[in-house]
Amino acid sequence: MNFRTKQYLRKRFGDYYQNTKPVMPPDFTRREWGFIFFDELPEVVMRRHKAFSSEGEALDYLRGMVPAHAYHSAAYYRFPGAGTMKEKQWEGADLIFDLDADHLPQKARSYKEMLDNVKTETGKLLDFLLEDFGFSENNISVVFSGGRGYHIHVRDPKVLALGSAERREIVDYVSGTGLMVDYLIKSEKYIVYDAGRFKKKELQSPRKISSFENENEGFGWGNRVGKYIIHFMTQISTKSDDDALNELINLIKNYNLKKVHSEKIPEEIVNLIIQMKNENPKIRYKKIANEVGISEKKVREVLIAHDLENYALEARSKLKKIKKKATSSEAIDMIENKGIIDDPYIFDAIVQKAIDENSINLGGGHTDEPVTADIRRLIRMPSSLHGGSGMKVVPLTLSGFEKFKPLDDAVVFSEKEIQIEVIPPLKPQNSLVEMKGKSFRVQEGINSLPEYAAMYLMCRGAAEYA
Repeated sequence: MNFRTKQYLRKRFGDYYQNTKPVMPPDFTRREWGFIFFDELPEVVMRRHKAFSSEGEALDYLRGMVPAHAYHSAAYYRFPGAGTMKEKQWEGADLIFDLDADHLPQKARSYKEMLDNVKTETGKLLDFLLEDFGFSENNISVVFSGGRGYHIHVRDPKVLALGSAERREIVDYVSGTGLMVDYLIKSEKYIVYDAGRFKKKELQSPRKISSFENENEGFGWGNRVGKYIIHFMTQISTKSDDDALNELINLIKNYNLKKVHSEKIPEEIVNLIIQMKNENPKIRYKKIANEVGISEKKVREVLIAHDLENYALEARSKLKKIKKKATSSEAIDMIENKGIIDDPYIFDAIVQKAIDENSINLGGGHTDEPVTADIRRLIRMPSSLHGGSGMKVVPLTLSGFEKFKPLDDAVVFSEKEIQIEVIPPLKPQNSLVEMKGKSFRVQEGINSLPEYAAMYLMCRGAAEYA
């Protein structure tokens, strides 16, 4: 980013701050502030340990210094402007979640699709916070980050004093970390008693979802799993037999892959097992096990790991049972209101799928774990501008979040055409700009674009002001 581009961006950011009164976070005088300035870009140098005693002071600073990025702490301090964390004297912190589209497992074909995906994920996390943790809507705020995702701020008094370890437990819960099918499901229990010359086995309690107690509606993950089982049975029953069968085959295959242990088996034995299966697809585990000298269980795991198991017959049998249950009001009631499920094999696979699809994988997955666990983290200031996109960091109510369209509602700059020079090499993700319902395809060299689209590319470092 050259000097001329920096000057243009700083001028236009300054115009925004001159004509806007930013929204200050609650108790802003007890928060630490940090800023990154245009002059030092592309180096990221955070100027922090700043504190403000009034809204006027904060506004004067923004208008005078015109940062590229503005942040405030999630934490509250007695002396927020002190030069060391110890001297600040920590007094609590909001619970913060940072959902970043870059961390999502699904690959998006465009910036718009990326933002759509992360909005869906944010909605899932909000459901956890409202339903499972019982936080009030009044204590939750959502903020579009101005870049690739959303921040969720929880300001319930109950969370303020939580340390990093407790916050990480919340992360583990919403991410389903360590959540196993065996933990969620209580096995059947039987009682055996004498009946004359024989012993008689009688069912004492059925197999059920563990959070359903005393036949009351379940809660937490158990409730989510129960709802998902019903949803899965209903939707698969509406599909054609071929589509339903393929879905079940993939379900069983993926479930089995998750259960395969990583125990090392000599490569020559693995190759021999594969060869024997390819030569005779109907060969039994026992015959292979006797031939290669390992257990039948290990033989099966090798075949599963190398996608040599045929699940079609098994899936066809399970499909008939699922369709029958999906049309039975009694079976649906048993799952929905009592948490009672049977057929361990197929239902365990559905439960695992429920965990996979409902979890919010914080850290390397869908959200950034350090933000949640870090009790001294800085987070973007709502209503500031994002120096990496030129868009507004938009504070939202929960109802406003549903209707929010970031590529329309976070765009603040004008329609006026300006010229920019797109810098080689042009990355594919920067070649198409979709904003305000319009699409702009750019090429290396001089391009004329509406200012808001040009600002986006300049902030991204993909273009210079021409």
